Amino acid sequence: MRLIRLTIINLRRTLKNPSVFLMTLLLPIIVLFGVVGPSSSGSSLGKIGILDKSSSKYSKEIIDSLSEQYEIENLEGNIEDSYDNLRDKKIAVIYVFDENFDTIIDSGNVPKVMSYSVESGMGSIIAENIITDNINKSLEENINTGLSTNSVEAVIVDKYENNNADFYMTVLMICYFMMIGGSILTDDIIRLKSQKVLKRTIATGNSDKTILGSLYLSSYIIQSIMSVITLFLAIKIFNIENYNLGQGILSITLCSLITTSIIIVATRWLKNQTIASLAVVIFGLLSFGLGILGNVLNEFTNVPQVIVYLSIISPFSWIGKIVNEGQILVPIIVIVLMSAVFFTAGSFRLRDYVKE
Repeated sequence: MRLIRLTIINLRRTLKNPSVFLMTLLLPIIVLFGVVGPSSSGSSLGKIGILDKSSSKYSKEIIDSLSEQYEIENLEGNIEDSYDNLRDKKIAVIYVFDENFDTIIDSGNVPKVMSYSVESGMGSIIAENIITDNINKSLEENINTGLSTNSVEAVIVDKYENNNADFYMTVLMICYFMMIGGSILTDDIIRLKSQKVLKRTIATGNSDKTILGSLYLSSYIIQSIMSVITLFLAIKIFNIENYNLGQGILSITLCSLITTSIIIVATRWLKNQTIASLAVVIFGLLSFGLGILGNVLNEFTNVPQVIVYLSIISPFSWIGKIVNEGQILVPIIVIVLMSAVFFTAGSFRLRDYVKE
């Protein structure tokens, strides 16, 4: 009960610090606006790409009909050449008309129009209806038998990929600011020592474990809750698609665990407030950089082996595996072991600490 009471007291004290809200809530939202917000990639759900390999009168009629509702971008080359436009949300969907598109219609058959997108939505459904109606019309005119529109097959949609890049960057950015925000909590704990607050707390009869436990437990709770709230807000504000809330919350709680362990190490071994806070910030910067690098290594060849090894020691690399690859067990084990190492390295007796 004493641990719970002291934890609540520390939570109330921490929540009075506006810097905590700034670092864990406001700053992540501001940065995410530039990373995944509407202005980040010039995205336009009203813009569709057309790869017309047939250049027939039928495909041109469909394109004219689509242009009444959408902004059209005519593409060339192979569909693979336009994947970046889909990935960056510059184009909502790409429709491909094959070389034999007109021949199939002239023969009285229904052609297949391939559709490539990263996510489905009302916009693509409307476009598909326009394409289907135009194919209906062309078939009716050709065979003149009053062909029922019900006999026309639906446009086949071939999903390009389930892109969760925005969710991945959102989770990593929130975790990054959580770790940077650990410098504020580190500074707060060292200040409690310098102001003799911890020394007076010992006189209350509470054990070392209770006092220290309440300090670090409150840090863990405040970081986790504030960051999860930020995740909810980011998903709603920026309309992030293809997110897995469970994976996001798991990643945040694991990052809070290792951040708390880093705070313990910093407060134990670095007596100067400025140096301790700076050390936490530098660790966060290096870990974030290695984590981002570790999750994109598969896109490069001839990567030095030392970089591969360095990325493994970053908690952000393992958080990325949770969000990107859906791995759960191994990342949990690794991050918990990392936290245990830091906890062990930073463990100390409070009575000796306040005397230093």
